[in-house]
Amino acid sequence: MLKILRKGAVENPWIYRTIMFLIAAAFVISMGWWGFSGATREPYVARIDQVRITQAQYTRYKENAYRYYREVLKDNFKEDLVKQLVINSVVERQLWLKMARELGLSVGVDELRESITQDTSFHDDQGGFDPDRYQFFLSRSHTTADEFEQSVREDLLINKAKLVLQDGIVLTNQETVEAKAAITDPKLTPEKRLEEETKTVQEALVRKQQRVVMSALNRMRAATRIEIKNQAL
Repeated sequence: MLKILRKGAVENPWIYRTIMFLIAAAFVISMGWWGFSGATREPYVARIDQVRITQAQYTRYKENAYRYYREVLKDNFKEDLVKQLVINSVVERQLWLKMARELGLSVGVDELRESITQDTSFHDDQGGFDPDRYQFFLSRSHTTADEFEQSVREDLLINKAKLVLQDGIVLTNQETVEAKAAITDPKLTPEKRLEEETKTVQEALVRKQQRVVMSALNRMRAATRIEIKNQAL
């Protein structure tokens, strides 16, 4: 399934960007900076600490997600699986935002502007930022510039949180030796062996960093009050 989704993201970048934004927007539209909604009495499908995802919000994001996943997955589309994927995405996003807040992270105006203007999705044929393409995306997504920029700001915060967790993570000598030992082809030239060893060691480091990130996310999940009303999904 993940392979199919990756293929769909390559073949349909505009659709993929739109649905990823709509999922991210679950914590932007009508919720404020950290997702606190004023309409707390409105029926909700999930609550992450004090953040509530209302039935109306979830329904809108789910419907848009379904349109994307039906097109990408085709015969492999399974409603229950996609439904769970959507709610897991919004919950995990909020957990990362909570972690970013606890780490005291922030995103400046210049940093936000640079992220948007360097996005090749909004570039013209000469490689420069095209305001018309940017406005076309906003129109197609049925959102405002403020809402989209808030979602980008949150993306940057999440990436910063992950980088903070990964910073300083290195392989031990034993882990490095074990990674290099995986190269067993006796026909490799010294240059090719060095290249393969470097690649293998880097891959081992990335896997270790990913484990650290997931471990931190699981700790945050355990320390967070999460309520999901599965019957309402």
